[in-house]
Amino acid sequence: MNIAIIGGGTAGAAAALYLARDGHRVVLHERVAAPEALGAGILIQPTGMAVLQDLGLLEGVLHKGARIHQLYGTSHTGRVVMDLQYTDWRASAFGLGLHRGVLFKALWRAMAAQNIAVRSGVEVTAVEDSGAAVTLRSHAEPLGTYDLAVIADGTRSALREALGIRHRTTPYPWGALWAIVPDPQEQFKGCLRQWYRRAGQMLGVMPTGSGPDNQVPVVSLFWSLRADRLEAWRANGLAAWKRQVADLAPETRALLGHIGRPEQLTWAGYSDVVMRRWHGGRVAVLGDCAHAMSPQLGQGANLALIDAQVLAANLRGLEAGADPGAALAQYSRQRRGQVRYYQRASRWLTPVYQSDGRLIPLLRDGFMHLTCKLPLLRGQMLDTLAGVKAGMLFGKYAGTHAPQIEAD
Repeated sequence: MNIAIIGGGTAGAAAALYLARDGHRVVLHERVAAPEALGAGILIQPTGMAVLQDLGLLEGVLHKGARIHQLYGTSHTGRVVMDLQYTDWRASAFGLGLHRGVLFKALWRAMAAQNIAVRSGVEVTAVEDSGAAVTLRSHAEPLGTYDLAVIADGTRSALREALGIRHRTTPYPWGALWAIVPDPQEQFKGCLRQWYRRAGQMLGVMPTGSGPDNQVPVVSLFWSLRADRLEAWRANGLAAWKRQVADLAPETRALLGHIGRPEQLTWAGYSDVVMRRWHGGRVAVLGDCAHAMSPQLGQGANLALIDAQVLAANLRGLEAGADPGAALAQYSRQRRGQVRYYQRASRWLTPVYQSDGRLIPLLRDGFMHLTCKLPLLRGQMLDTLAGVKAGMLFGKYAGTHAPQIEAD
């Protein structure tokens, strides 16, 4: 089949690789003329690593990432709120803290090796589905006609609106300031560390391996902030913020020493994107364009990779001229359980860690650590962390759960 992909992020690039390797003729359209990775470090869960292994890319990113074995969070009083170990899920399991640029370069190098056609600096403004084919346009100029189009252009997609699929996009009132800073002594090796003062202040430090072009260990630092307080934060100045952070998490003073300008901190806002289904006619929707959510559970990149894998599996064997409708409907059905679960869980968890509420964080600090110790609930939390949940009670993702990796 002739397939157009719109968006060269994680979902789009992974889909391009899978589909091209299955023999389809793929053209990837990217709005940015010189695409590069944007954003803080990402946490790749066992499910996401399994997809990267399936694509033949895992070995190449493992040595650039940081293996994370523990999620550990404490309140401002020192009370342990969260303590989860990946090895309690599977003996050899871990998460992979990764610089976003490392994953981006691995995917784009693989696309080049696969000779996938890329049209950079081209903004697709319309996807017209005639029923027999799909035509892409850029400001009324035709960009080509295809058997199928895959939209993977992110949370702020302008194309999603025209698909005729019922959906809603809800911005979160809270977001985060983030920075990638050196951690040459690997002070936080192996642990994604968080500190909380009620739900109004949250600091996170995630080992992120090294950047795509150097070997210096780095961490991703996140500071929770309401969107409508961003200007006040800027007005108060960097020194006041650093005092606030050091008061909550004295262990981070060395990291803060690497932040000398406000411009080193980047604001990230989040939105909740909910779609009734992730296909329509000859069009499929993947990644954040399909199901953006709060980053509380660290599943964004993993779900995008699984989207690509499942879509390709359902299209496998279709010939040019075939109607992909049934295959795309099956893609939506197979993604429903897992995506719906993580969207709901992220939505419910967000006010527990990012809100002005008083009662919710009080209950969190009092009972979350106990929850981590109860076998049944701990098992549910570990399944959620690893990325294999597909239902509120016992539903499990039916795909590959964990990669085969030798011990570190």
